[in-house]
Amino acid sequence: MKGWTTKKRAGAAAGPFGKAGNKYGAKKCECRAGHVHDSKAEARRCNELQLMERAGAIVGLEQQPVFRFEVEGRPVMLDNGQQARLKADFSYIENGRKVVEDRKGVIVRDFPLRWALARTMWPDIEWRVV
Repeated sequence: MKGWTTKKRAGAAAGPFGKAGNKYGAKKCECRAGHVHDSKAEARRCNELQLMERAGAIVGLEQQPVFRFEVEGRPVMLDNGQQARLKADFSYIENGRKVVEDRKGVIVRDFPLRWALARTMWPDIEWRVV
């Protein structure tokens, strides 16, 4: 067929020989500090937080902190043998209080449940979705 082409939507699976993209169109991106982030928005937020840390507004900036779920001292295990966890985008101290934040373009799957569990298990932390 002359002139026949296929258009791929942003983030569509590339097929058997090509690399599949993110189904929501997000592209990995580096921030100014050289960290690789899952999206441009997350990299921008990292740049903002780094500036805030240099200005003294926040301290102890961490990339992708992991919170592992336990009940009565026992780890919550998934069927695949891994411990249930929440991996956020950033954590830092602001005005003497620990803050954990996650940059979300699209809230998917089990994120609301994991976020609610984390807020319940660690009530002294301020949890933010930006």
